[in-house]
Amino acid sequence: MPKSFLRKGLAGFSPYVPGEQPPDGEGWVKLNTNESPLPPSPRVIEAIKAATDESLRLYPSPTAAPARQAIAKHFGLDAAQVTLGNGGDELIEMSLRAFAGAGDAVAYPTPTYPLLEPLCRLHEAVPSPHPTNEMFTWSTELMEDPAPLKFLVNPNSPTGTWHGAVSVEHAVYRSKGVVVLDEAYVDFAFESQVGLLAKHDNLVILRTMSKSYALAGMRIGFALASPELIADLDAVKDSYNLDRLAIVAATAAIEDEGHHRKIVDHVVAERRRLEMQLHELGFEHSPSEANFVFVKPPRGNAAAAVADALHERRILVRHYDRDPIAGWFRITVGTRDQHERLLEALKEILT
Repeated sequence: MPKSFLRKGLAGFSPYVPGEQPPDGEGWVKLNTNESPLPPSPRVIEAIKAATDESLRLYPSPTAAPARQAIAKHFGLDAAQVTLGNGGDELIEMSLRAFAGAGDAVAYPTPTYPLLEPLCRLHEAVPSPHPTNEMFTWSTELMEDPAPLKFLVNPNSPTGTWHGAVSVEHAVYRSKGVVVLDEAYVDFAFESQVGLLAKHDNLVILRTMSKSYALAGMRIGFALASPELIADLDAVKDSYNLDRLAIVAATAAIEDEGHHRKIVDHVVAERRRLEMQLHELGFEHSPSEANFVFVKPPRGNAAAAVADALHERRILVRHYDRDPIAGWFRITVGTRDQHERLLEALKEILT
């Protein structure tokens, strides 16, 4: 057996596995990774094309300054309250670098974004997961956990559960350390909690342009917080973590609110319709305020078998096989045509 050079602390390590990514253009109905069903703003495409010139030989702005300023203006904040990352995932990792050392506890509810546990192991932090209550709401134990770093995903993935301002502020107020509120899906919910930043100096809000701005392929995330917390995140980020094309794409996207609203309105309307249609087929569902639905096949239908049958028909959904959500599906809101193909396939499979 060949010698392993992996550090001892990672023995038996299980990395996060993203959803299946089939090759482009092969006719798949891809409803497993929460991408936008609509394309990005035409302004973004134009900005990227204009930036594809000889300047690519030069390094980008190390602070992604143009995008930082545009995002700050959009949210009514100072540029010192914004930083950017290579997707929301890098910002999560930057938070671990900045606010949790080796041996420190990192608290989060479960089920939630499964990247958190392996990232804790990579950074030698101690995961402190707290099972959610009925209907996937946050527990008192999570609120009271004294961990120096706490993650809350709102709306949550994969359940779609959304907590309002009262619950979020209570969690922030009761926390002794930094609370990172991941609002990757918040544009599809009732409201963001950006307003709480002015009241709580231990709050970091993460956002992404992968979902409601249709830029998953560009890998753009941003964090909003006090200037002090942003400075802490900037101190541990990679030198040039966004390239020139991502910076111009982020700037153009945040400035085209009309196109952004078009994407959000489509997803919210289609989400309601898809939930109703799946309910008519006998699916159980948990209320979702994200760009996906969270459903369970009718009794007597093994979820794994249904997922396999969909895969045979080139339809991808996210299937969960671990408690407490074993047997549930997370299905991305897609186009009307994609939904029709999904529903027709399910009618065949379930009968």
